Amino acid sequence: MWNWIASNHQVISALASVAMLFVWIAYLHVFVSSYRRQKRSNILINRGAGAGLEARCLISNMSAEAIYLESLIATVETTEGRWSCPVTELLEGRSDLDLKTRQGPLQAGRLVDIGSFQSLIEPVLQRSAGLRGAVASDGLENLVAFEIKVIAVHGSEDLLAGAMRRFDVIRRQDWLLLRGHSVGTQQIRSRRERESLRDDVEADL
Repeated sequence: MWNWIASNHQVISALASVAMLFVWIAYLHVFVSSYRRQKRSNILINRGAGAGLEARCLISNMSAEAIYLESLIATVETTEGRWSCPVTELLEGRSDLDLKTRQGPLQAGRLVDIGSFQSLIEPVLQRSAGLRGAVASDGLENLVAFEIKVIAVHGSEDLLAGAMRRFDVIRRQDWLLLRGHSVGTQQIRSRRERESLRDDVEADL
């Protein structure tokens, strides 16, 4: 056997080099994939301090880097249709800082209270009522679901980052309760979707 190895050492050496090359390629793939996961944005949208419209809408930055909240787009779905509008500007004071806008930086691992769900829903209902010639309060009676989209600047990326979450409206006698349509927040990852976020920001200007 040793004689066979000695006579074929060049072939064995070449095969070992090829095998080592594949090992390094696999290692590089794992490293690049892990690096990309760490660098991409991860924005969470949750409900806190209640289960009804008075509950607070919380945005958490679980990215490795800070983000800048650029725009917030709220969408309400009623039995009569679906409407959206920007809610970046405040109708009420924020619980942590008395600001007039929901824009601003959000450090990694931190969360921000952007207001009650009612304060996010009301501007959309008022706008839809104006378009339909109806009374804004009527929208609450017909409310089916609420959706919030967060648009942010993340690191040095040219494309905007984003996330969205839908909350279904559950009726319990005279109470309107909010329940997440899914367990987690939907991250906006695809290039086409991220490019379209710029149109949403421009509509908020």
